[in-house]
Amino acid sequence: MTEPTRVAGWGNLADGSHVTWTVAVGRRGRRWREVVIGGPTAGQAVLLETAPDGRFSHIELARPDGLWTFHPEGDGTLHGNHVGGAEPGVRHIAGWAFGPRDVLLVEGSTVSAAAIAWVHRDALGPGTSVTVAGVVIGLDGSLTPNGTIPIERLDERQWSIGQGTPIEIDHDGLPILEPGGRAPLEAG
Repeated sequence: MTEPTRVAGWGNLADGSHVTWTVAVGRRGRRWREVVIGGPTAGQAVLLETAPDGRFSHIELARPDGLWTFHPEGDGTLHGNHVGGAEPGVRHIAGWAFGPRDVLLVEGSTVSAAAIAWVHRDALGPGTSVTVAGVVIGLDGSLTPNGTIPIERLDERQWSIGQGTPIEIDHDGLPILEPGGRAPLEAG
């Protein structure tokens, strides 16, 4: 992918949901966006930012269980909060251990899984796997800190991230959804 790049894509998942996503690549890294309609993550919207080296740098998540925001600090900790849902008020997250290679996985998010696969693309060849440290935001609204997340590269394009359905990404790390499509965000 030549920088800067701005691409939009869409498609259906096996669970019956429809995903619309965008990825914008610039000098500060990638900005991944996604909205999911239907299926178990109906109404989910994600804004995920990754640094130029692919590491997680910021996330904003909106879905029926509330609003989530997280970012790592330079001291090796994760900070953020969760507002609303079944848990009234604000749940603050501050000081959770979060190393530079840790990941944040949003279950049910195609772009979250694609971003994790993309950052591991050079380290994992087809048929290999690794388990990494990280935080998981569950489909049920649970938050699992300091968990272990399995990452497996099934073949050249297909990956299994966490406990979710395998995803496909292209050589640029962009999701491949079938049936689906993609187009540049720039006109012309």
